[in-house]
Parts: sequence; C-alpha cells; structure tokens
Amino acid sequence: MSIRRETPGGQPALEGALAERGLVVKVEGRAGLAVLIADAATVARLGDAELRRTALALAREHGFSHVAIELRSDTGGQPRLDAPVSRD
Repeated sequence: MSIRRETPGGQPALEGALAERGLVVKVEGRAGLAVLIADAATVARLGDAELRRTALALAREHGFSHVAIELRSDTGGQPRLDAPVSRD
C-alpha cells in the first residue's frame, strides 16, 4: 500500500505547509516524489541545508518519501552565453 494513501495531505497541503514557512512553490507529485517548482530566489534559499531538511520533513508528513527541486533555465531552452559548452 502506498504511503500517500495512508497519509492525508498531498500536493495542495504540502504547498500550504511550505508557504507557511516562506517557501512559495508549486508541488508536482510523481509517486512518492514531491517535485518543488519555484522561482530562482526560492531555489537559492533552498541552498540552505536546514531549510531543505525542513522541506523534506514536511513532505514526509504529507505522504511523500523524497523531494526534488526543479532547476529551470530562464533562457527558454537556449544555451546561456556565459555557460560553458562542451564541444565533444
């Protein structure tokens, strides 16, 4: 049996719990994985290990086993000019 069926909450409740702690994100659930989709400033804040531990603990309370933070490019899929590019 899936832990998500045993634990109340899920995506909307996790989004609310994270927002209460100042992390405004969209949560996409993929089986036991909670994917956090956030703006660049929030992603930067999640660089703090303690904040990531808090997010993981909240995710577990809401029925998820793991958390991933989606990293998005603001370039619309185009390579950034200042990013190194492998020519292999």
